[in-house]
Amino acid sequence: MRYNYSKAVLKEVFIIKNDQSKEKIRTFLTETADNVLKFEENFVKNRPANLSIKEIHVLEAIAKSAKNEIAGRASDIAVSLRIAPGTLTATADVLEKKNYITRFRDPNDQRSVRIMLTEKGNEALLLHESFHDNLIDELINTLSDEDVFCLTKAQVILQSFFTQKERTLKNKEIKILVDSTCDISPTEAKTLGITMIPMSTSFGHQVYKQNIDLTSKQFFQKLTESDVVPTTSQLTPFDFEKTYKEAIKDGSEVVAIHLSSTLSGTFQSAVVAARQMTGVYPVDSQTATAGIALLVRIAVLLRDAGKDAQQIAKKIKELSERVVVLAYIPTLKYLVRGGRVSSTAGLIGSLLNIYPIISVQNGIITNIAKTKGQRMAQRKLAKIAEEYGIDKQYGLVFAHADAESKMYELKANFESQLENCDVQYCEIGAVIGTHTGPGAVGIAFIRKQEK
Repeated sequence: MRYNYSKAVLKEVFIIKNDQSKEKIRTFLTETADNVLKFEENFVKNRPANLSIKEIHVLEAIAKSAKNEIAGRASDIAVSLRIAPGTLTATADVLEKKNYITRFRDPNDQRSVRIMLTEKGNEALLLHESFHDNLIDELINTLSDEDVFCLTKAQVILQSFFTQKERTLKNKEIKILVDSTCDISPTEAKTLGITMIPMSTSFGHQVYKQNIDLTSKQFFQKLTESDVVPTTSQLTPFDFEKTYKEAIKDGSEVVAIHLSSTLSGTFQSAVVAARQMTGVYPVDSQTATAGIALLVRIAVLLRDAGKDAQQIAKKIKELSERVVVLAYIPTLKYLVRGGRVSSTAGLIGSLLNIYPIISVQNGIITNIAKTKGQRMAQRKLAKIAEEYGIDKQYGLVFAHADAESKMYELKANFESQLENCDVQYCEIGAVIGTHTGPGAVGIAFIRKQEK
């Protein structure tokens, strides 16, 4: 009898405490949190009088985007603020007139704009940070160690909860879009649940969409048989606008991963198209072919793990700075035809059986070594990869241009580096294959972080 009575009393107490907790949380969400924001907005001593709190938040995002004293890209800053690039541009216009920021073209990519704080902008940010630091110090000094621990833990839980809740309430499915230079096959794209945006290659007046009008094998056959030098064309803002609008019309968010901005104007077209849309996050892969394929597979894993579009875009942007593509090219004929190598260098290379080894990092193609003969090229490539260090948690991708057997020969040189590492494969397609020609073989991986 006593047991039943005690159980009933405990249940009643729990109901009372639960009701009180609900009321306290309701008060915090509907009143306290809103009052905190209003106080910060109206308390002008925490910033210069001609800056709004929203403009201060933009300055904070600009400061955070800078790495190693290099100003951040405008497109990346917009992603971090979860606003359209056009909205950032309007705010940046105002801040630049007030002399808080300065904007300039990226010297390595004239299509990209970078933003940095002026001395006046840094002073404004220090004033605001001092305001926050003082409040935080006072809060920590007032609370017990246990209270601080509980508050910190609650903050982490609340942030995770609201991120997931936002997606549920807005019915935001995460869609991953990628242009066809990633060289992922249509079959695998369907398995991964991604949308491929086909790019085109032209032989004279005949235009072929990659993997729609022409498979990789058909392309290389046509390339070797044709006297016409093929050309490639970038996707336009109009192409992306149609694709993006279709993807977000059901409330979804989009992570769009594209060919390096230093190799093509495709990424800039993507940025222009996304500028007036919400929920579209274009990412400059800073790489090509197998490198993009690797980043796409990582994005899929993040999507399936429940990450939102902004989180995925941010992580892929970070990894794009560490992705490495290494490849050897058995003939310089197609690089000569495309104007990438002089005809003299091409002739000498052919006569001496020279195999150039190229690297693609941070969007820049570099000839990093030359070897005589294919076997030496394979061993040299494996040695260079080992020197970089492969971050095995992200796996790697082997690639070939109509040379599958040679790709597996290359892989045999990597056996000591492949333990506990997921290995994938891709076939280089028409857009990139136009420049490499058949026979190119390579690997893409995320290099280890420098200590």
